[in-house]
Amino acid sequence: MSNGAGSWSLLTANVVLLGLAATLAGGAAWAEPTRPIVITVDDLPIASGRLHRDPEERERITRDLLAVLDRHGIRAVGLVPWGNVRDERDEVLLKMWLEAGHELGNHSYSHLDYTRTEPEEFIADVERGREALAEFLGPFGRQVRFFRFPMLHEGDTPEKLAAMREYLAASGQRNLPVTIDNPDWSFEQPWVRSREQGDEAALAAVGEDYLASLGVSVGHHERTCNRLFDRPVGQILLLHANEIGAARWDELFTWLEATGHRFAAVDEVLADPAFDVRQDFVGSAGYGLWDRIAAERRAEAARTEVIELLQAQAAAWSDGDLEAFCSVYAEDATFLSPTGLTRGRDEILQRYRTRYADRSSMGRLSFEVLEVETLAGREVSMLGDAKPSEVHGVSVAARWTLSYPDREEATGLTLLVLRRHGDRWIIVQDASM
Repeated sequence: MSNGAGSWSLLTANVVLLGLAATLAGGAAWAEPTRPIVITVDDLPIASGRLHRDPEERERITRDLLAVLDRHGIRAVGLVPWGNVRDERDEVLLKMWLEAGHELGNHSYSHLDYTRTEPEEFIADVERGREALAEFLGPFGRQVRFFRFPMLHEGDTPEKLAAMREYLAASGQRNLPVTIDNPDWSFEQPWVRSREQGDEAALAAVGEDYLASLGVSVGHHERTCNRLFDRPVGQILLLHANEIGAARWDELFTWLEATGHRFAAVDEVLADPAFDVRQDFVGSAGYGLWDRIAAERRAEAARTEVIELLQAQAAAWSDGDLEAFCSVYAEDATFLSPTGLTRGRDEILQRYRTRYADRSSMGRLSFEVLEVETLAGREVSMLGDAKPSEVHGVSVAARWTLSYPDREEATGLTLLVLRRHGDRWIIVQDASM
């Protein structure tokens, strides 16, 4: 992200033109407020607190944020990492959010990274934040209903994911997911620097970059959602309580309204069955809900395709067709066995022809798949945010068995590594024993 005047010019133009087109469309169906969206605000009372240490400045930002939310009739959910609450003056800021009709949820105490923290320590920190927030909310007749993972890191192992889900259920908190993730936080420092330097041109450019990046993020996540569910689904937008938001939210919310969004209550949106879809995504990075579901669907599709490949291989072998059996190996595949290393598909085919010289020696092949692991990383966009990548590789641990009508069966283990080649999977490494 740059604060140069020319950066994001095309993106900004697209965002502005999209909003303008919707406004000019008037009564067009596309511009009608048919898409509910919840506004959530992380890191209350003030995000990037090191940039805003002055109490009067913190109050000014808070009043400006609340004013623009009120102007658009928005009732937001604010997430509080209680360690951000420095003194009674910060508690007054949180009280202002409550009095304006917004809800406050738990964002842990210390904003720890769950990827780098053991479950016991992380849960203790989250509970510390919940207890502090619950004590604050008690006199207002409010409860802590929601929790959001810092940085959206929900666990990099199945065990960590399960531990937090068990804790949240026991403590009466619901994980408040994000469906429209974005790097809005990254614009705060250049915005403040430009404002402190009195550089109006740079300030305007940072603001345009900010709006453009949010427009791109909204488009990406809504398209992902539409592909997943084939229908419009309510969205949950992540924003941060910062100074650039106080200055530019009005334009953002106006654009959302012009493009057919309706600001909705959190309970309405969460009631959609899409939010009940089970997803057990684990990873070291944080992603929005739709990207998590999409990644799991891609991984399941890859597993299914690879298992079908093994079934086709077994059928070809059982029919005595070694060429078809070996056709799924890459040209430069390697085959590792107790007798040595074979390189290349042609050599692997020749090895099988030598070892299984006739149909009777081949028997019938079957695979028992023991484990399938998909290999996918993450993709970082020009905006600096990330999403799960496509599945680029698959590893399979399986037991192979050769059955014969007149002798004992032979069996062993194999570990296969496959990669996608065009529209199909090919074996690049085979370790069989």
